[in-house]
Amino acid sequence: MRKTMFWCSLISTALLGAACKKEPAQKAADQVGKSVEQVQEKREELREEQRDVAKEQQDVTQQQREVTQAETDLAKARAAYTTATRERLARLDAKINELAAKANAKSKDAAIALRARRDALATKLDTAANRVDAEWSDFRKDIDGTFDQIEKDVNDALD
Repeated sequence: MRKTMFWCSLISTALLGAACKKEPAQKAADQVGKSVEQVQEKREELREEQRDVAKEQQDVTQQQREVTQAETDLAKARAAYTTATRERLARLDAKINELAAKANAKSKDAAIALRARRDALATKLDTAANRVDAEWSDFRKDIDGTFDQIEKDVNDALD
């Protein structure tokens, strides 16, 4: 009986020890399960990143459209400004011609000087299409200021 009890204890201990220890196959299965979970998590993170990238690409595309529209509007505004200044030059030419038609030498000399200033202004205006956007405001102020001064001088000479 002692022998039987010894063997029963030994077998119980062995069974209990085996139950507590995981088999190598079970360890591998657990590792595979963890790896599958990690892969799924990484795939979900990748999907989220792809959605973010797609959203950012849409934003960039929208901003590119807006920039293109702004450039188009700027080109139209420049064209309109150039047309308006050409008309203003024509009116200025008419006044200078009127001044040159006067009989006195002072008016003729003033017309020659004003025509030279007008021609310099027209030359400067011809460079409008080549102006960089950043300097457009300063260019316009310069053109408008020069126009105003020449027109004032012509009007003063006509009076």
